Amino acid sequence: MFFFRLFFCCCRQGNSGEETWTTRKETNKTIENTSGKGRSNLQKETESRGSTKIVTTPTRTTVSPVTIFPTRELLERNREKAQAHTNSEKEWEDVKFLGVGVFGYVRLLRNVKTEEFLAFKEVKCKPTTFPSEELIESIIHSQLDHENVIRLFFWRKVGQTLFMYLEYANGGSLGDLKEALAEHDALRYFEQLREGVDFLHSRGVVHRDIKPDNLLLTEDEVLKIADLGLCSIFVWRGVEVPQRGFVGTQNYMAPEIFTGRSYRGPPVDMWACGVVLFNMLTAGLPWRRAISNDNNYVLWVHRKKKIFSRKLWNTIEGLSSLSLLKRLLAVDPSERDSNWLQLPRQENTHQ
Repeated sequence: MFFFRLFFCCCRQGNSGEETWTTRKETNKTIENTSGKGRSNLQKETESRGSTKIVTTPTRTTVSPVTIFPTRELLERNREKAQAHTNSEKEWEDVKFLGVGVFGYVRLLRNVKTEEFLAFKEVKCKPTTFPSEELIESIIHSQLDHENVIRLFFWRKVGQTLFMYLEYANGGSLGDLKEALAEHDALRYFEQLREGVDFLHSRGVVHRDIKPDNLLLTEDEVLKIADLGLCSIFVWRGVEVPQRGFVGTQNYMAPEIFTGRSYRGPPVDMWACGVVLFNMLTAGLPWRRAISNDNNYVLWVHRKKKIFSRKLWNTIEGLSSLSLLKRLLAVDPSERDSNWLQLPRQENTHQ
């Protein structure tokens, strides 16, 4: 699937030297009834409004896409770092097991001389004649340098196994928090999340799996976005490329993903950020899936006051937080994108 998207990108025409990029917003307000028992009233209502295509150029930071195919300079720099690590391999000790995911496991390494820590991720690549999706993830990730994004220092590929050496965040993740955060703490973390997501989008990368487990923390309470295994390039030669596929974690997936049609990349991340904010404020989730047979989601779409009497919503006391959630969880992706640009900046401190 990744290579299909990549081939599609390469076939698009455009000027790679453009300083601005064109946004092609495809607003599809049809919400799929996944129960398969016919269309619901909500679905009929949204379908009756039809689909609209809007071509516009929003005011935002110029997108400078990452390099999909590695340059000689990038490969040489990575080779030198990998070789330096190999030469000092005896200085590194395996400290502990950090976790396991769909694509591999992560362990913690410690340098006995410098006291430096690294997160060591081992991934089994799928056999393919093309560069594997995992290797392309490494190529993209190694070009992302931002305070709120976990850094990939270098990688090594041995046979069908890829070894990734990552920055270690020693404060756990937002997914480890079992209780609701105070509003000012939730908004402080949200602002850091927003900074990281803005950076990814400025490099033409959409994460597509923003959730608490992928948001790591340092001991200084700096939030860092991790796990780019489902990321995708959404800008090619100055043109935004539509995304496809049922990708992400269902509780955090935007409604347009469930339609089975193409969708824009950035608003998907924006929606997920809204669900993350809700989770930080309530220690729960607003709905299971953003589809028409989820009663909580239907109440939200129709702006029924009844939803605000529900236990979790009722715990959110700050009007500013409710307003922020309303903007982030707009059903229409184009409204979500516009709202994101207009959100006021919160004070972002790590104290």
